Amino acid sequence: KGYNILISGPTGTAKTASIQGMLLQGFSADSYSTNAFAFSAQTTANQTQDVIDGKLDKRKKGTFGPPPNKKMLVFIDDLNMPFKEE
Repeated sequence: KGYNILISGPTGTAKTASIQGMLLQGFSADSYSTNAFAFSAQTTANQTQDVIDGKLDKRKKGTFGPPPNKKMLVFIDDLNMPFKEE
C-alpha cells in the first residue's frame, strides 16, 4: 500500500535536497518512475495536471497509471506558494 508524506520546516533546512537525493538515488529505476516539479505563484491547476499526466501511461479509456510493473513517486516542491498578486 502507498503512503503520502508531507515534509515541512523552516527555509534552508535541506528538505528539497534530501527528497531529491532519495528520488534520484534511493529508488530503483526498474521499480519506480519519479516526477518532481516546483510550484510557483504562477502555477495553475492545469499545468500541474499536465506535468503529472505527462509521466503516466494510458491504460484504457479514462484510466492512467505509471508504466507497467512500476510505482509512481511524485515530489511537489514549494506547495505553499502564495496566490499571484493582481
